[in-house]
Amino acid sequence: MNSYNDTPSLALERQPVRRLFRTYAIPATLATAANSLYNIIDRIIIGQGVGPLAISGLALTFPIMNLSIAFSSLIGSGSSAIASIRLGEHRYQEANKVLGNSLILTIIFSFLTTLFFLLFLDPLLIFFKASPDTLPYARDFLKIILYGILISNLFYELNNLMRATGHPKKAMVSILLTVVLNLVLALLFIFGFHWGIKGAAWATLLAQSGGLVWVMAHFLNPKTEVRFTKESIRFDWKITKEVCAIGLSPFLIHLCACVVIMLINMQLKRYGDIDFTGILIDGKAVAGGDLAIGAFGIINSIVGFMVMVIFGLANGLQPIAGYNFGAGRIDRVREALGLAVKWATAVSVVTFALCMVFPKAITGIFTKDLNTTLITARGLRLYVSMFLFTGFQVVTSILFQSVNKAGVSILLSTTRQLLFLVPCLLLLPSWLGTDGVWMSQAAADLLAALVTAGVLLYHLRKCALKK
Repeated sequence: MNSYNDTPSLALERQPVRRLFRTYAIPATLATAANSLYNIIDRIIIGQGVGPLAISGLALTFPIMNLSIAFSSLIGSGSSAIASIRLGEHRYQEANKVLGNSLILTIIFSFLTTLFFLLFLDPLLIFFKASPDTLPYARDFLKIILYGILISNLFYELNNLMRATGHPKKAMVSILLTVVLNLVLALLFIFGFHWGIKGAAWATLLAQSGGLVWVMAHFLNPKTEVRFTKESIRFDWKITKEVCAIGLSPFLIHLCACVVIMLINMQLKRYGDIDFTGILIDGKAVAGGDLAIGAFGIINSIVGFMVMVIFGLANGLQPIAGYNFGAGRIDRVREALGLAVKWATAVSVVTFALCMVFPKAITGIFTKDLNTTLITARGLRLYVSMFLFTGFQVVTSILFQSVNKAGVSILLSTTRQLLFLVPCLLLLPSWLGTDGVWMSQAAADLLAALVTAGVLLYHLRKCALKK
C-alpha cells in the first residue's frame, strides 16, 4: 500500500517535508489572506460608502474585537496543537475528546464575553477614546457583532482544527466561501440597502453562519477521522489544562494587542488633536485625533493583511511540526521551520518595499479624504520601517506553541508587545508626537526579533529541538 495515502494524518509523518509544507501552507495562507483581504475590502467599502469617521469608529472596536479573539485563540490554537500531537502519537480517540472539549469551552467563553461586552459597551468605547462623532459608528457595528460571537468563535476554531487534523484544502474552501459571501452581502447591504456600518456587521455575521454550517458538517460526518461523538462531548479537566497551557501564548498575543491598540488610540487621540488642527469634512470641523485613529485603522488593515499571510505560513507549519514532534521526528520539525522562515521573511521584505515606495497610492484606496490619506501615508512608512523581521518572529513563536513549549512561546509572544512596544508608546510620542506612535511599532519589531533569534538559537543547540 502506498504509505502516502494511508490517512491524512499519517501523511504528516511520511511525505517529504517540502511537499507537506506546500500542501498545508498554501491553503492556510490563501485562507488567512482571503479572510484578511475581506477586512481590507470591507474597510474600503465602509470608507467609500459611509465616510472617514466610520473608519475611525471601526478602529475603536479593535480592542474589544481583539479581546474576543483572545479567548477564541486560547481554545482554538491550543486544541489544534494538542489534536495534531495526539494524531502523531496515533491516539485517535484522544483527538476526538480534544474536539469535543473545545466545543464545550467555546460555548462557555463566548457566552461570558458576549454578556460582559454588551453590559459595558458604551463605557468601554468611551474609555477607548470614542468621541461624539465616532461613538455611534462603533456602537452600531459592535452591537450586531457581539450577538454573533459564539458563531464566529466556533467557525474559526473548528476551521483551525479541520486544518490541524489533516484537511487543509477543506479548511481553505470554508474560509474562501465565507469571504465571498461576506463581500457580496456587504456590497448589497451598504450600497444597495444603505444600512451603513450596520450592513457591514450583518454581512459578517451571516457569512460566518454559513461557514459554521460547513465545518460542523465535516466534524459530524462519521467517515471523518476526527469527529464529534457522544463520548467526545464531555468536559475533561486534564484536556482543558493542556489546551489552555498551549493556547495561552496566542491568548496573550491578542490580550496584549488589546492593551496596545487601546494605548495607540489614546496616544493618537491625544497627540493627533495637537498635530492636526483646522481639518474640515463636509464643512464640519473634525478633531485631528479622530482622523489619526482612522489612519491607524487603515494601517492596521494593510499591515494586518500581510501579517495574516505570515500567520498562514505559520499555520501550515503547525500540524507538520506538532505531528512530527509527537512522532519523535525532530529532523522534520527543523526542516519545516526553515521553509516557513524563508517564505515568511520573503513576505516581510515585499511588504516593506511596497509600503515604502507606494504609501499614498495604497492608503488613498480607503478614503477620498485628502487629510486622512496624507496622515495615513506618513504613518505607514514609519510603521513598517522594521517589518523585515516580523515574519521570522511570528513563525518562530508559532513553532514553540506547536511543539508544546508553551512557556517559550508565551515569552516570545509577549516580549514585543509588553516589554518593548508599551514603553515605546509611552515615551516616544512625548518627544515626537504622532510620529512617535508609528515609530514605536518599528522599534518593537527590531528588538523582539533579536530576542527571538537568541531564544531559537539556544533551543536549536541545547534543548528540545536539538537532534
